[in-house]
Formats: sequence, structure tokens, C-alpha cells
Amino acid sequence: MNYHSPGVLEPSKIFLYSASSRARSLFYYLLCIGHYHCSAEYLVARQRYDSFLLIYTLSGSGYVLQGGEYRSVGTGSIALLDCYQAHTYKASKEGWEILWMHIDGPTLRSWFSALSLGGEPVIQLLPSAYVVERNLYQIFSVFDKKETVNEARISQLITNVMTELYLARFAGEKTSSVDAIEEVLTYISMHIEQSLSVEDLARRANLSPYYFSRLFKQSTGFSPHEYMLNHRVANAKYLLRTTDFPIKKVASCCGFSTASSFCTNFKKRVGSSPLQYREGEKQHGKNS
Repeated sequence: MNYHSPGVLEPSKIFLYSASSRARSLFYYLLCIGHYHCSAEYLVARQRYDSFLLIYTLSGSGYVLQGGEYRSVGTGSIALLDCYQAHTYKASKEGWEILWMHIDGPTLRSWFSALSLGGEPVIQLLPSAYVVERNLYQIFSVFDKKETVNEARISQLITNVMTELYLARFAGEKTSSVDAIEEVLTYISMHIEQSLSVEDLARRANLSPYYFSRLFKQSTGFSPHEYMLNHRVANAKYLLRTTDFPIKKVASCCGFSTASSFCTNFKKRVGSSPLQYREGEKQHGKNS
């Protein structure tokens, strides 16, 4: 459908969509999408529109209110706004051509919190702008060409756009220390059966144990010790389900120094002993 409001020029288009209850509970879903050609008159200032708004600039430029000031959004840039809060955006004097969509979903709030600083709109220049543009056009064309809407496919395309935004948002923040943490995570995964101390892991990362521990928790949400215990218990659950190894061998394969230590940590995290877990899984297999 065409939509005429101040500053929205021909041949602008907007399409509205009402997602199914299944899509709303499982997927990222669309409320509306548009391709706008805007004059300098275009201005939106709203108190609330329950969704998240993603604006991609095809040409020209616009402004988004961020931190009490207008920040420019130029060609190849993307803006993500929390429209559950008051929000304002407008076209520049040169005009603004945009692809935009109002979206929502069970975890979009978490995405926005990770990308945003203090709840402010996210504005990011995209190194791989063509990827975002292609995905947005694919969503737009479904409605423009009156194709059958596949809500799972729409969710996948929205995820692609959000992933590109995430990668662009944090590309400049990646440091050698962050790379070192990623290498340590791989090392832990490949050597989980061995005795791994924080000091040894810190040396691999070429960091002090204190700074390594702090950076590790910042990156993973867990201390190195907690992360390794969780990893070991996850491996133990797999072995208990898929092998007949004695408990002592399972403990050894997963890096626990003793069977007693294994049983204590397993029960603390799983809520049952290794033997109870194994029996429960066998019973579940018989009944399924």
C-alpha cells in the first residue's frame, strides 16, 4: 500500500503485517516494513510504538535523536531504536531514502541491550552493507510481490540483519586480549580432560591471572573455574547418556581429579547423582 504523510514522497511504499501467535512466541516477527523516499519535511517524534525499529539508509541521510542530540545516519548505515521508549528521527535537507521495518520477538530486548549503551538508539556504519540491504529487500519483496509469507523465513532474514549489526557494532572493540580469550575457550574445549589451572590458562593468553579472570568473566559470564566445571559436567552428561563407562572413568575423561569430586559437582549442577541421571536417561529412552 502507499502511504502519504508529511515528507513521504512517491513512490514510497509501506506494508503492514499481523504475525501469528506461533511466530510471536518462537520467532523474530514483522509488524510493518517500508521503502521510503523522504524530503526534508519528514519527521517522526513518538512517545511509544511497541516494537523495535530498524532503519537502513539507501541514499541521502537522516538524523536520530541519541543522548539528547541528533546524530547523522548516512548511506550504508543502520539505526536500531527501542520504540517502547520515546524516539525521534528525521530526514536531512538533502533527503533520505530508507528501508525500514518495525520488528519484535522474544529475545530482541536482549539484542538491543547488548548493542545499546544505556538504552540509547544504536547507529552503526556497516562494512558489509550489501548483506543487510539484500536481506531487507528479500523481506520487502515478499510483500511487494504479494508472495506467501513464510514467518520462519522472515525470522531468519531478520536474524541475518541483526547479526550483521552486531558484528559491525563490536568489530572495532575486538582486541588481542579478546582474541586470546577465544583461543583459550578453544583450548579448554580440546583439553577438558586435563588439569587446567587459571594460572596456566592466563599464561596461554599472555595475561596476568587477575586480568585474565576479569576479562574471561566479562566475555563468557562465568569465572574460568565455573566455566570449566560447567563444560566438564556437560561432557559427563553426554558420556553418561551414550556409554556404559564406570563413573570413575567418566570422571577421569571429563577432567575431575576424583570420582567423589565429580559426583559432588555433578549433583550440585544437575540436581541428581551421575548414576541417577544415567538411570533417568535410560528410562526416558524406553518411554520415548
